[in-house]
Amino acid sequence: MVGYLVACDAINLSTLALTSLGTFLTSSSAASLNQLLEIPFDSQMNRTKDRVLVQSNISPEGTLAFALATGISGIVILSTLVSSATAMLAFGNLILYSFIYTPMKRYSVANTFVGSFVGAIPPIIGWHAATGSFDSGLDFWGDFRLLCAWGNFILLATSSF
Repeated sequence: MVGYLVACDAINLSTLALTSLGTFLTSSSAASLNQLLEIPFDSQMNRTKDRVLVQSNISPEGTLAFALATGISGIVILSTLVSSATAMLAFGNLILYSFIYTPMKRYSVANTFVGSFVGAIPPIIGWHAATGSFDSGLDFWGDFRLLCAWGNFILLATSSF
């Protein structure tokens, strides 16, 4: 929503709502897949051992069905009612978060760098939905570079220990 609101001259409530809904659904899918993939690790940590999947309050099959339904719905909404570019960004972010960032957390501090992309993409989705472009009058890409620089800083700082 922030990327949309910063970029637009006049708010189109329909586009804002559809972009927010599509992004929300796709993010919900990614979060569900993350929780599904993390069950064995969440069960070992005090902070996460009471999560619903770890406690078997929700089945892995139900979680996967929810992830597929929300992911597909979000991508369809974005691609048909907003733009194909926003749908591709959302789909790419879902894959990046669920299948690269999530497994990478256990093996490398470089996951922080990957996570900077994951964090920067949703505002870009909103920006593109508002403008139909990746160009900006403001230094929107500067925010993206800042998140990536922060990821690199964390990567370098933690790898020296």
